[in-house]
Amino acid sequence: MDFSEVKRLIDLSVYEDQLYEYGFENIAGVDEAGRGSLAGPIVAAAVILDRKKRIIENLNDSKKLDFVNRKKVFRNIIKTCKSWSFATVSNTVIDRISMGKANILVLKKAIKYLKIVPDIVISDAIDINLNKTAIDIIPLIKGDEKSSSVAAASIIAKVIRDSIMVRLSRINPEYDFKTNKGYGTKKHQIFLQKYGPSRFHRISFKGVLY
Repeated sequence: MDFSEVKRLIDLSVYEDQLYEYGFENIAGVDEAGRGSLAGPIVAAAVILDRKKRIIENLNDSKKLDFVNRKKVFRNIIKTCKSWSFATVSNTVIDRISMGKANILVLKKAIKYLKIVPDIVISDAIDINLNKTAIDIIPLIKGDEKSSSVAAASIIAKVIRDSIMVRLSRINPEYDFKTNKGYGTKKHQIFLQKYGPSRFHRISFKGVLY
């Protein structure tokens, strides 16, 4: 069956189940964290869940889970999945090539780093050109809500990026990265006005330079 026909027939409410029925065994979900942050890297994760172990309690969009549940689900994902990976693109690269290009780059890197080559990839609404790898990709709007694979990837990316921001907070504690994770909170804006940007800030982003 032609891939475009597969996409047309799939019912979004049972996304992975129907892909399995069409013969796709290694279904990868990919997502990123940190796109809107004023500081730090953008982090992407890719994951291939094990169909036999695919039911993971509280698996959901990472933004809908609190810190404790997110870490618990993260551990369950990496313990039971077939393969997972993550990739980062630094703030300096983001400034040089733009966030849009950095977003696609980091997603491609995460897919590349998987130890198992996926049969198909589901992304969270971003159409990634994987023509050179001959891997089909489905950009699914609200993928982290509709696809268990994308939801799992979003959790991995979020947990890893948060841990990176906590480490950066130890280097530059004056910006309180451990709390704001680099996002433009009111306090973070005040710190930027007082101290100016650090080497971890995205200079090209509005609100970083005053």
